[in-house]
Amino acid sequence: MMARFPSEEWMRAFCEELEAHPRAGEISEALDGTYRFVVEPAGPLEERHAYDVAIAPREGGGASVSVIDDGSEPALQLAANHDRWRQLLQGKLDVGMAVMLRRLRIKGDVGRLRSRLDSTGPLMDALRSVETEWLDDPT
Repeated sequence: MMARFPSEEWMRAFCEELEAHPRAGEISEALDGTYRFVVEPAGPLEERHAYDVAIAPREGGGASVSVIDDGSEPALQLAANHDRWRQLLQGKLDVGMAVMLRRLRIKGDVGRLRSRLDSTGPLMDALRSVETEWLDDPT
């Protein structure tokens, strides 16, 4: 079943994909914390959406990944407009290039991400694995 982007349903599907990733345990050790994904208005999206995702190692191995709403400040925030997120999720825009060109803005403990860049590949794999329905897709 496809999830519409952006939505909480889509973010939950991303969490499931990340938990199922073969490197989930390694990823959760490296990226342990809360991350905020912000989708700014552009194209068919008229309002800002923000979702907090908690990534933590699971006792006995694997990862616990979930959408949360506890009001805490995230370790890292990733923000881009709808059209840039679409390009990233479809593999048409590289994360490193997006950051360099300021098409993806990162706020927070950036050093944390830089030191764990080998873990961002599986993170992007999980993001790109979600079967996505876009707002402007014909129904």
